[in-house]
Amino acid sequence: MGCSCKFLKNESNETMTNEIIKKVEEISKDESKLDCVRKIQKNFRRKSLLLKLKTGEYFKTEDITDVEIEIPKEELETLFKEYPPLDDGVKIELNKPVKDYKTRSIYLGEWDFSKKMKHGRGIQYWEDGAKYYGYFIENKASKKGKLVHKDGSIYIGSWENDKPNGYGKYICTDGTIYEGEWKEDKQHGKGKEIWPDGAWYEGDYFNGEKHGKGKFYWADGSTYEGEFSHNNINGTGYYVFGDKRTYNGTWANNKLDGKGVFTWPDGKRYEGGYKNDKREGFGTFYWSDGKIYKGNFKDGKQNGEGEYFDPRDNVWRRGNWFNGKKVDWL
Repeated sequence: MGCSCKFLKNESNETMTNEIIKKVEEISKDESKLDCVRKIQKNFRRKSLLLKLKTGEYFKTEDITDVEIEIPKEELETLFKEYPPLDDGVKIELNKPVKDYKTRSIYLGEWDFSKKMKHGRGIQYWEDGAKYYGYFIENKASKKGKLVHKDGSIYIGSWENDKPNGYGKYICTDGTIYEGEWKEDKQHGKGKEIWPDGAWYEGDYFNGEKHGKGKFYWADGSTYEGEFSHNNINGTGYYVFGDKRTYNGTWANNKLDGKGVFTWPDGKRYEGGYKNDKREGFGTFYWSDGKIYKGNFKDGKQNGEGEYFDPRDNVWRRGNWFNGKKVDWL
C-alpha cells in the first residue's frame, strides 16, 4: 500500500498567510492604497471651516489689494452661464467684492441685502489659492458647487450647509478619484474609488469607511468581493489571487476565520474550518491525484484523529496526526 506520511508538506504555507494579508491590509494601512479618505477629509475639514464665514464688510476692488487675491471677472461670467439662477423667491443682487478678515478671503457674487448674506451664485477666493464657486444659501455653500484646493485637488458635486452632501466627485492631484455619495463631508452610501496604478474599489461606504458590501480589484489582478467592516474585510467574501487560487468563506479583520473553501489551480482543495488565517478544527483536504484527508487541523496542519484515503488501493484508514505528520494508524 503506497502511502505518504507528509500529507500536507508546504501546503499550510501555500494558503495566504504572507500574500493575502499583505494585500488586504493595504485597504487600511498602506497610505498609497487608502481610499483617499484621509486626504479628502483633511482637506474638506479645513475648507469647511473656512466656508463658515461671517458676513464681511463691503469694499471696492481697489480697497482689498492687501489680501493679494486676484479676481478674474470672466470666472463670474462663466459661473453665471453654467449655473442658472436659484429662483427661490429671495431678492438678490450682484454685490461688490466682500472681504472676510478672519479667513483672508473674498466673496464675489450674488447677495441677499436684506439679511446681508451670500445667497445665489458666487465665488469664494482664499489667499492660499483655493476657491469655491457655485451656489450659496444663507451664507453657506449649498446645492451644487466646485471646490478647488490649493494643491489642485478638486471636489465637484452636491453641497449642503458648507459640506459635501449628496452625489459628488473628488479628484486628488495624484490621480486618485472617488465618485459617489457623500454625507456630512464623508463618503457615505454607494461609491467607487480608482487609484493611479489601476486598483479600484466599488461598493458601500459608511461614515467615510468601506463598510457593507463591495468589490476590491488590485493591479495584479487579485480581486475580493464580499463584506467589509470599517475598512477591513469582515464577514463572507470571495477572494481570487493573481495566480487563480481562490478562497470562498468567512473572514475576520482581513484574515480567514470560520468556514471556507480554498482551491488551487492544479485541482487541490480544502474545505473546513479556519482560525486566524490558518486551517483549524475539522476539515477535508483533497489532492489533485485523488488522495483525501478528513479530520482535525491545528495551526494549519493535521493534528489529532483523522481519516486518509489513497485511490491506489481504494481504502480509507484512520490514524493519528501531530503537527502535520502521521503518528500511527488506528
